[in-house]
Amino acid sequence: MPVKRKSRTLSEVGCELFKSVNMFAPSDKLNRMNSWTEIELTPPPSPSNQNRTASTGCLGYKNFNLKKVFMDLMTTDFDRKLEENTITMRKAAKKLISYLYNKENSIPYYTNNAVTNLVVLILSDGEKYLTKQKVKHNIHFYLRLAERAMKQKDHQTAILIKTALLNHNITRLKIELNKGDKKIADELNYNYGGFRDCHAKHIRHFFDKYEMINKDWEEKGIDEEWIPSAMVLHMHTNRNKSYTKAFTRIGKYPKDLIQKNDTLIKLQKEYYKAFFLKKDAKLTKIYDTKPEDLDIIKKISKENQSKNLTQTLFNLSCNVKKVTANAKKNWNLAKKKSNALIWCN
Repeated sequence: MPVKRKSRTLSEVGCELFKSVNMFAPSDKLNRMNSWTEIELTPPPSPSNQNRTASTGCLGYKNFNLKKVFMDLMTTDFDRKLEENTITMRKAAKKLISYLYNKENSIPYYTNNAVTNLVVLILSDGEKYLTKQKVKHNIHFYLRLAERAMKQKDHQTAILIKTALLNHNITRLKIELNKGDKKIADELNYNYGGFRDCHAKHIRHFFDKYEMINKDWEEKGIDEEWIPSAMVLHMHTNRNKSYTKAFTRIGKYPKDLIQKNDTLIKLQKEYYKAFFLKKDAKLTKIYDTKPEDLDIIKKISKENQSKNLTQTLFNLSCNVKKVTANAKKNWNLAKKKSNALIWCN
């Protein structure tokens, strides 16, 4: 009985967006292509084992590598893209965290691009609308990617994907997760916190690491394998500065807050020295591409005469097929909720 392969989850436009910036054509367009077929699946055989491939010579296949064929059958497109994107997103996280020291104003721009592009890739294939089931497959893929990033200490990628999945245009669809995906989502919430506390758990873990575990980081350097979220650190750095100014104005000296700020600045400098000039630290197109430049966004904006990106994303969400929330009788209520969120923001 032939081995059944999992269906392709990541779209072709998605494959492009997860590539490093300098790998794109000069035209800066999102070309349709699939690059994973070039990946070597198995390491080269050791000299002592090189003759084993001839064991099928009696069948007339002297150069037939059974191990490689087995790996081809067992490794799906889903698994390959998961592995490839884990690597590229980790490289991008390294580059982004290095910007905290000298290009901190660019972090909100790159973060907004990445979150919006992820929402687009979950709700579409980059060119056309999807059904509820395909959106569910996409959510599964990105939850698995976030789980791998979290386990490999790439907290920037994990929190970025978590933020995208909690976008109103995805949650309004009320897509029920399977047990495995629900477990991953709960683990992400437990480890990082949420919007209400501004991911305070991640900040506590960050300071605990360098104030309790790696106390000698100023002498031995930072842990380059542990990549914090640039998005969260940038947000809390600005908040701490504002609080410090406010307390100082009313005649109080917030000693602990000032010490935290000083520690943050020192650590930002260390991450800058560690990653800014490294060749393996590269932003992916998912950070660098403006959502407005995607074909699907241009198409929806033209069809619905959308005035802004928020409205365009809502229209994209409303075009997901076979979803109860998108039934015509529910459109008015959905629009009211979406407009309320726009005003709240």
